[in-house]
Formats: sequence, C-alpha cells, structure tokens
Amino acid sequence: MARIRSSLLAALLWAAAAPGAEAALKIFATTPDLSALAREIGGDKVSVESLAMPRQNPHFVEPKPSLIIKLMKADVLIETGLELESAWLGPLVGGSRNPKIQLSGSGRIDASEAVAPIEVPQAPTRAMGDVHPGGNPHYMTDPENVLLVCLLIAQRLSALDPENAKAFESNAEDFNRRLRAKIKEWTGALKPYAGRKYVGYHKDPSYFARRFGMESAGEIEPKPGIPPSPRHTAELIARMKAERVRLIFTHPWFESRTPNAIAQETGAFVLILALFPEEVPGTPDIISTIDRNVYQVKEALAAP
Repeated sequence: MARIRSSLLAALLWAAAAPGAEAALKIFATTPDLSALAREIGGDKVSVESLAMPRQNPHFVEPKPSLIIKLMKADVLIETGLELESAWLGPLVGGSRNPKIQLSGSGRIDASEAVAPIEVPQAPTRAMGDVHPGGNPHYMTDPENVLLVCLLIAQRLSALDPENAKAFESNAEDFNRRLRAKIKEWTGALKPYAGRKYVGYHKDPSYFARRFGMESAGEIEPKPGIPPSPRHTAELIARMKAERVRLIFTHPWFESRTPNAIAQETGAFVLILALFPEEVPGTPDIISTIDRNVYQVKEALAAP
C-alpha cells in the first residue's frame, strides 16, 4: 500500500511539473466565439472559458457569484465591447476585485478595437430601443473581422506572456491561413445570390450580410430589444411578399412563434444564423460555425 501511495504521489508531482500541465494564462472571454478564438491562438499554453453559454443571449447573462469567483483568478478577460455586455459584465469585474481585468488592467482585451463598427447611431436615445452607441457589436459574423480580432488577441497575449509569444503568433498565423482559404470558398459559394434580401429577428446578421452581399428587408423587432407587435408583423409580411424575401434569421433565445408564423405566410425559410460555436449542432469552432451559416443560406436560396 505504501508503494502504491508513493507511486501515485510521484505521478502527481510529475504531472504538475510536466510542460503544459498548468496553463500560463487563465483566459475568460465574455462569449463563446471569443473563447473559441482564444483557444485557437493559445493552444496548450492557456486555459480558456466563456462566461456566456452558446445558446444564451449575450446581452443578458446573469451575473452569478460563481462567475465572480472565476474572474478572481483570471489573467485575461476578452470582451466583445461596443456595450454588448454592458448589462452584466461590470458587476462581475467589479466584484472580482482583480486588478488585471479592470478597464485599465493589463489583462483586459476589448476585441472591438480591431474592427470598424457599422450602424453607429447618430445622437442615440432610449426611444430608438436598445441601440449600441458605439455601433453594432455582432461583428464576429464577418470572417474578415475574425482575422483582425485574431491578430489583436495574439499581440496582447504575446505581450502578457513573452515566453510563449512565438507559439501564439504561429497559432494565429495557422488559423488565419485556414480562415482565408475558407473566406475565398464562402465568397464563391454565395456570389450567385448577391443582392438577395433577408429579415432578421435582431440586427445581428448585418456584418455577415455586408460581407456576402445580402440586403436587409427589416427586423422582426420593431426596434432593437422591443418585442414584435401584430401591426409591425403584418407590415413586415407585406414587405416580404412584395420584395420576395426568402430568408428569416433568428436564434435559440428568441421566441419561435413569430418567425414561424411569418414564414408560413411568406414561404420564407427560418434559419439560425449562429453567432457562436455550438449554438447549433456540428459547430465546435469558429470556422465550422461560419461554414454552416454560409451553406445553409446557399441551400435555402438555391431551393426552387
């Protein structure tokens, strides 16, 4: 028995001392897309966890004490920014009292710094609904923006952990090489459908649509964050019929009754344009998520 205990202790000590046994950086991302990207860049040199779940509305995450405890140990916090997390991230970060991830902390990364936001409102007011003063925060649906965010995160992680900088840079280059090849493929796949119109439940398809040449015919929400009314829904149905809109984009966290009713009236397809890996089955990472988005759109628009 003593020999078994001795062998077990030796194994545990070896595991603790082995390279990569303990990640150099503990990274928390606000959303699953950013955590997936950090995982691509960090590899076995980091541990990564998302605060929001894949099928959870990222605007409304409950600031649980368990998340505060996790952030107490964080070396890095990556956020989407543009006030996407404004309703819940502040209390978590403040409660953690972790200087690394405060607004001025060395481990705080605002991924929106890498992109040029669209749909920036002029003189926003509450009458506009839940608009984001800095612009639309759903920029990760555009794969070109993912490339930019990848470079930003790699640079920041390299500055925080110079010993692993070469690994971060190499991983980022490999990921971007694979993503660029897919962007070329996706652009070709959707090129025949440039100019086609869609309706979103919310404004989150905007970046994806701009990248692949699609146009918005409106949203199921009359204003961002405002539930659909019968009058607005009727007007939207009339517009979709007149403009022959074939696509309705939604997410698991929105009610399904309204989009399904609109689809029944118009003959449009209801599709989940996934914001995050694992929001829908078969999408374990960012590339597979965008791939699934592209080809479900192509399939729907190619249908008779």
